[in-house]
Formats: sequence, structure tokens, C-alpha cells
Amino acid sequence: MKTLQVGNIDTIGGRFNGADLHRQLLKRGIESQFCVWTKETNYKNTWRLTDFPGRGLLNRAINLVERKLSLHSVLYPFSWQLPFDKRFHSADIIHYHLIHTGFFSLSSLPTLSRLKPSVWTLHDPWAMTGHCIHPYKCEKWKTGCGECPRLNTPISMLKDHTALMWNIKKWAYKNADIDIIVASKWMLNMAKQSPLLSNFRLHHIPFGIDLNVFHPMDKEKAKHILGVKPGSIVLAFRATSNEFKGLSFIKHCLHKLKLRQPICLITLHERGLLDEFIDKYQIIDMGWVSADKLPIVYNACDIFLMPSTAEAFGMTAIEAMACGKPVIVFDDTSLPEVIFAPKGGIAVPQGDVEGLMHAIESLIEDSQARQEIGDSAIELVRKNYNLETFMERIMELYREVIKLRE
Repeated sequence: MKTLQVGNIDTIGGRFNGADLHRQLLKRGIESQFCVWTKETNYKNTWRLTDFPGRGLLNRAINLVERKLSLHSVLYPFSWQLPFDKRFHSADIIHYHLIHTGFFSLSSLPTLSRLKPSVWTLHDPWAMTGHCIHPYKCEKWKTGCGECPRLNTPISMLKDHTALMWNIKKWAYKNADIDIIVASKWMLNMAKQSPLLSNFRLHHIPFGIDLNVFHPMDKEKAKHILGVKPGSIVLAFRATSNEFKGLSFIKHCLHKLKLRQPICLITLHERGLLDEFIDKYQIIDMGWVSADKLPIVYNACDIFLMPSTAEAFGMTAIEAMACGKPVIVFDDTSLPEVIFAPKGGIAVPQGDVEGLMHAIESLIEDSQARQEIGDSAIELVRKNYNLETFMERIMELYREVIKLRE
């Protein structure tokens, strides 16, 4: 079997953008190619989609035009180059990943998917909406969008062309032949309700993680490596200005939290977003952490916070669980399902700051509950998110889709 993965970048977010899948396929003797817009590694069989002087300038110009016209992933010509590449023609199946990041045109999907058996992993609901990555409680994605109440949410629009974009997607999908993969039942339920995706076969395949990498280790040793002060309870979470990730709710709790013992905050992703708390807590801003160092962070923490208001899966949640950590999440996302709340963590009503603070305080004060939930979390991940099972299901789907097109 020969596969071609198509994504936006070969480094950041490799656990879900196709990079890790490409590498796992190669390890299993599958001939895999990885086509990306941004190439930052020299990894085997990884190459840039088009490579000519000025490609970046042209891409930025198209981005500005799309922004002005309030379109998205329509005018880019680069994906039309795929049929002219021998690596596309030699592949038995094409697997699309994050293709709505400003390099790929939806108009090419019908042609590409009819030339080759194709699957597309949806990492968020963007494919079902007129513009937004997450529609929150808006239901207009079910009926054609238009008169959008949240034009400023990512991916934002200057003018309300949400109905137009919805219909462009409708046209592209109607003429395409693609199998859709989603990682959570929450996303599967949305996909089943979407008029846009009614033409596609849907598959629920949860992501898997390498349990040889993400596993429990000596907590005190991990804390020592990161410089945590002795005797501290450690809360870990993503610090990001992305409105979906819930940092504002964590900050509300941190302001009100009563300290009965020292607390250390370990943050991932962005630095400097918690400077207002430097007199109250020890803060260790890790910034962007490579996958090989993440297990140290997870093992150093006592509780992992993930109060996202929109989340299609939640890879960091299962990684923390694999290291034996209870996870606290909000309802009305995929996360309660993903962590098997209350077995692998605590789910709080979305936006309930008092409830979130109570959940944090209850686990801070109850070491036995932390241990019991953490032990349960380890078993849940081993049973449901094993990398081997994920790879077997992906390859089984590849064979099924290829056979359907013979």
C-alpha cells in the first residue's frame, strides 16, 4: 500500500496534523509520502506543496484577497498542483488533514477525490459551517448559515458571506467522493446532523498515543527536573490567548483560590499570560513543548485543567490521563466523553467558574481521589487510546476505501 498524507506543516501539532501518522506508517513498512505547505524538517518522504520563488508572497497576496472578499480556502491555486505530481499518482490513497489553514482550495476537492481514493480527518467543525471553527450554541450550520451572530470568531470575516461559504462547501462536497474521519462521538454526532456532509461516509476513529512515551513516572523526580518547589501541588494547563481554551476561567479561579499549601502553575503553549499571579503562585511557563518533553510536564502535575469551551477531541487530555492525572473539563464539548467523566476526571457545567473552582479545590484537598481517578485514567487510555489500535483501524479503513474504488 502507498499512502500520501496532505497537511499544513510537518512539525507543530505533529500528533494530529498527519506528521506522526506518516512516521508510524513508515515504521510499519507502509510506503508513505507527506505533502505539506510549511516544511521545517528533513524527515523522510516529506515535501512541500509547490516550491518556486515567490510562493510565500503569492500565498500572502491571496490570503489578503480572501480576507477582503470574506472567503476562505477558495482561491488558493496550490492544491491544483497535486494531480501533476508523480507522488500523487503513485499513491493508492490520499489522506487529508488540516487543509483549512490558508493554502488549499475547496474547489479542488472534487477533482482530487475522484482521481484517487480519499479520506479526510476533521479536527474541528469548520467543514460544516459558513466560517467558524466552532459554532458554540449557534445552530445555523444546520440550515445554511447567513446573518452570522459571531463573525469575529475564528476564522473571522469582514462581511457576512457565511451563507455563500456554506454553499461553496455544499457544491464542493456534493461533487467529491471522500470518507470522513472524526476522533470523537461528539464530532460524529455533529457530522451526522450536517447537511453538508450527508454525501460522505463517516468513521469514528479516536486518536491513539504511544504508551511507551506517555506513561507514569516518578512524580517527585519530574517536579525536581522542572524546578517545582518541594511540597507544592501542581496545576498544569495550556496558557493561550485562544478564546476556545478557557484560560479566562482558570484565571478567575486562581484569583479566588484559597491557599492551604503552596501551589505551582505549569503552563504550556504561550508565556507571560499569568504574570499577574507571580506574587501568589510559583509559575513555570514552559512555552511550546516538544512531544518528547511533554511526559515530564504531565508527570510533574497533580491535576490537569482543560476547561475548553470548544474542543473536538483533546489530545492533551488523554496524554495527561496516560500519565495518571485527573483532568478537569467543561461540559458541552467532546471532552467529558473523551475522558470518560467521572472515571478519568471531572466535568463541570460550561462557564461555571464556581463549579470549576470547587472541582479544583476538591482534588487539591483529596490526594486519594487524585490517585484513584489517575489510576482509572491510565486504564481508560490503555483500553481506548492505544496507538496500535489507532493504526490498525486507520490501515483497515485505507484498505476498505481502496477496495470500494476498485
